[in-house]
This record gives sequence, structure tokens and C-alpha cells, in this order.
Amino acid sequence: MIFKPTVKEIVSVSMFYRGGVTNYAAGKAGIEDLTLNATTECGTKKYNKNAYKDMQDKYGIEIGGSSGYDYGHIRFQAITKYFNEGWDLFSESVMNPAFDSREVEMIKVKQISEIKQQESSPDARVEDLARKQAFLNTPYAVDPAGEEKTLIMLTATDLKNYYQKLLNKNQMFLVVVGKISKEELVKKIKASFESIPSKPFTAYSYKAPVFDNSKIFIENRELATNYLTGIINAPTMASDDYVPYRLAINILSGNLFSEIRTKRNLSYAPGANTSNLQMPYASVFVSTTSPVESASIMLQQLKDLKSQTVTPEGLTNLKGEFFTNSYIKEQSSGAMATSLGQAEILGNWKLAEELPAKINAVTREQITAAAQKFIYGISWSYLGDSKLVNTSEVFKAVVQ
Repeated sequence: MIFKPTVKEIVSVSMFYRGGVTNYAAGKAGIEDLTLNATTECGTKKYNKNAYKDMQDKYGIEIGGSSGYDYGHIRFQAITKYFNEGWDLFSESVMNPAFDSREVEMIKVKQISEIKQQESSPDARVEDLARKQAFLNTPYAVDPAGEEKTLIMLTATDLKNYYQKLLNKNQMFLVVVGKISKEELVKKIKASFESIPSKPFTAYSYKAPVFDNSKIFIENRELATNYLTGIINAPTMASDDYVPYRLAINILSGNLFSEIRTKRNLSYAPGANTSNLQMPYASVFVSTTSPVESASIMLQQLKDLKSQTVTPEGLTNLKGEFFTNSYIKEQSSGAMATSLGQAEILGNWKLAEELPAKINAVTREQITAAAQKFIYGISWSYLGDSKLVNTSEVFKAVVQ
């Protein structure tokens, strides 16, 4: 258990399940996300679906389950006054989910509909294409939300059997953030979860692909504008380079916005970000009618990032912006619980607690060094008019 007491009258609780997409074969894509979603949507042994929803509504309890690339979780949030009622629903969902056949089919239909909507969105499609191509032959080539062809084959019995394998003390941990005593919490945990079985669990050994050259994957589609994403290397959260590199990518994102949108008006919202995963990466992205010119600017900005050092004043502003944009969003109990749990998945929950001090300690030289260490090759993915890019040499260039 990871416990962070606060003075807020809100308690957030998450049961984490390690493994994510490494827990199942590609042919079962989406099974964990569907299973954990069903634990809070189908009712339980104690509560049928209607009684379960009535409890949620009566006491203002937020509860849900889902799974992504590295982990799944069942989570709930309630005001302290109604923590016992929230815990009752939560513990029932963890220990006694119903997996009602009719309800499972309804959840499947909804999830398949959401996937189709995502596929019709160019932004979502190019992001999906970029990740699958960059991480080909790794677990990250599997979409944790699944695909229509995999989800449609899953039954309520499949979900029930899968969850019985997932219910394993050696694969689970609990995160609690809020106004509650440790003694009360320990008592509830023992009463509710002592019977969870302990079974063998071997964590997956991740080996991230190294993007040491540049190539492009093209999906031709008639669109009003074209979508381009480039994926590059990044350090893990436990690395000493993690914080300097995050700040470097923040610099890059601002520079891309300035050069591509403000100065040249080639795109409405270009930028860059990092994805904090077991196999981490950073990405640059743009939607534009001039993909080759935009890519050339991106390459130049990546080169500049490796050769230029931010000014002392710039570093102060950068740190301030990082704290404002990142930590204001993480002031809620739910956000803190997710942050602590994700850090534990990525190495140790203390990494989340240590992050502010590490940001304050970052030097200008460390930012430049991190950029030099991780930025060289790019895995490009493109959605749009293929004639505009398929003969361009810019997508073969490395960042030197």
C-alpha cells in the first residue's frame, strides 16, 4: 500500500494491476481494459447493476476501471463522509465482480463504437499509427483499448477467467490519498483483501527500441490537411536524464509553436511532448498543408536543441511554467493517486514525490546534455496526401 494523507475532504483510492499490454497476447487486445471496465459497470455479487448505480448516485461516488500500456486499475473517489460507502462498492468490484453476460455485451458495443470514432479522427489515427509503427514487434504495438475484431470475440466468461488470473497479490498494489487514518485504512484492507491469492508473477523485461535512423510510414488519405508525427528516444522516469529531458522537450514544443505557427503560419497547433511509460518516448507533431517544410523546421529545431543552451532567465521561466502546467493539474486527490501509482509502476512511488526537488536542481547544461544523448533518429508517421512526402529526403535525415 502507498498512503498519502491530506487535509482535503476527498479520498481517492486506486487498486493497480501491473503488466498492462504485456499480460495478454495480441489476439486478445482490449481484454484487460474491457475486464476492468466491467468490474464497475456490471454490478457485483452484493449489488446488481441498478443497486450499484443507485449507491454511486446517492453518495456521489466516482468509480471506474480501465487498463493501458503499463497497468490497469480500479479506482474510486468519495468525500470523507461517505468513504465507507465508496469502499464498499470498490472492494466489491475488486473481489466479487459479476461479469453479467448482457451487461458485458453492452459494454463491448460501447467500446467498439468509441474505437470507430477514434479511427475516424485524423489526430487519433496518426498517433495510433505512429506508436504501432515505432514499437513494431513489441507489446506497445498492441492497442490496450483493443480492436473491433478482438473485442467482438470476447465473452463474459472470457473476462471472468481473465480477471481470476489478474487477481493476484503479487501483481497488485493499492494507492490511497486523502483524509483518513492509517489505522482505519489498514483495518479495511485486511478485512476486504486478505483473501486475495498470491500466485507467481514475473514482470515483463522491457527493451525499448532505439531510434537511431529515420524513416517514414505513410497512410494515404484525402484530408483537408495532413498529419505528421515523429517519435524519438526518451529516458525512463528513474533515469537521471528524465527531468532535464522533460524540460528540453518543453523548450522544443515552445520553439515549434513559434517557428511553425507564429512565424510561418504553417499549422494551427504544432508541438512536442513526452510519454512517460516503461518504454518511454517523445514525439513532435503537426497538422499542415506543407508537411515537408514543417518537417524541415522540426529537424532544425531538434538540432538547435542539441547545440544551444537555454539562458539563465529562460531556465527560471521554464521551471516556473513546468510547475504551473504540471502541478496545478495534480493537486486533486485523484491526480495524486494516479501519479504515485504510475511512478511505482515505473520504478518507485518516491520518484513522484522527488520530482519537484529534481526540477529545481536542473542546470542548463544538463538539459543540453540530455537532448544530445537521446535525440538522433526519428520514426515518422504520416496521414494525408502521400504525393507530398513520398519522394522527400527530409524524412531520412538524422539529427546531428
